[in-house]
Amino acid sequence: MLKPYIMSTQNKFTRIRTFKDYVGELTVTYRRTKELTTNITCSKDAADYMRYHFDTCMDDHEEFKILHLNNANKVVHVDHISVGTEVGTLVSIRRIIRNALMTSSKAFLCFHNHPSSKLKPSLADKQVTKKIADAAALMDMKVLDHIILTREGYYSFADEGIMP
Repeated sequence: MLKPYIMSTQNKFTRIRTFKDYVGELTVTYRRTKELTTNITCSKDAADYMRYHFDTCMDDHEEFKILHLNNANKVVHVDHISVGTEVGTLVSIRRIIRNALMTSSKAFLCFHNHPSSKLKPSLADKQVTKKIADAAALMDMKVLDHIILTREGYYSFADEGIMP
């Protein structure tokens, strides 16, 4: 059994040490582990690239992911934002923007799957896309597309002209 250590302070009071006394500052850093090689030029390229990342959940439950790109439209990072149920998933816009800033992305694409195989975006899909695009614009980032994936195909907001 661990015994708590008592530490004395300058004013002669004592207290039990906590983890903060042992742990300094935590830092998260992103380092490239490989050369950026995959170039995304159209929605089909993006859908084909991301299909692998949705393989295990495509027919089971919704997941929301972000494909981060640099200025040359090369893939920087794939970010797994949320795992949901058969009918939906929650999306943290704050997390999307934070991770885009941490990876130095200049642009990104939103992806989620529809286990129902329906390729039509819901009103909630359109609303969250607008919120993400508005938040990204504040940080001089661009949301290039929002793509819905199913086993049969994909739906691109940009190709259909409904990107905010």
